[in-house]
Amino acid sequence: MAEKLTRERLIAAALTIVDRDGLDALSMRKLGAELGVDPMAAYRHLPNKEALLDGVIEAVAGSADIEVDTTLPWQGQLQQLIRANLKATLAHPNVLPLLAQRPLTTPGSLGLVERSFQIMVGAGIPLKQAALAINTMGLLMVSLAVAISSAQTDPRGSQEMQALFASLPREEFPNIVRAIETGQFIESHDEILDFWTGALIERLERTIPL
Repeated sequence: MAEKLTRERLIAAALTIVDRDGLDALSMRKLGAELGVDPMAAYRHLPNKEALLDGVIEAVAGSADIEVDTTLPWQGQLQQLIRANLKATLAHPNVLPLLAQRPLTTPGSLGLVERSFQIMVGAGIPLKQAALAINTMGLLMVSLAVAISSAQTDPRGSQEMQALFASLPREEFPNIVRAIETGQFIESHDEILDFWTGALIERLERTIPL
């Protein structure tokens, strides 16, 4: 007996296609072929390509582990959530362009956002500031994920940048050259993540009413 066609099954197959073949390869026709069904059958669950793309985003966002250690202070909980989001995002690098272009719009993709609100609002952070922090985290997360993914797939880019910086004239760029020579300019991605999450948390701490 053939497996029942569902929205969840279609989205899982769509994510498989994107992971394997890239975002441009995704189509209703390709999806039908992947599952061995008539492509028109997919439209009963996903009315158009836009709904399919939203579903792919939902699958990635929904895969993030939003269960944090509630014995930690809110700062530690938020850091755990950010790292869980980054881990889920990096597991699907071909989806990164989609995450950069489209907002989270489906209920299945918004669990991470709601959990972030719960942590911050529960700590006394005003709703407006929590919303601003969530939007900031989303933008920075995608940017960092793109940088990490690019470094993993093409390490030459980082090496070429270091070679370029090393050739800079000291008299014109003294601080850049000194930072390069002392190994302080090109930091690890973990250090970058810690820096911006730390700065964000410090800013949020100042919004909590005394």
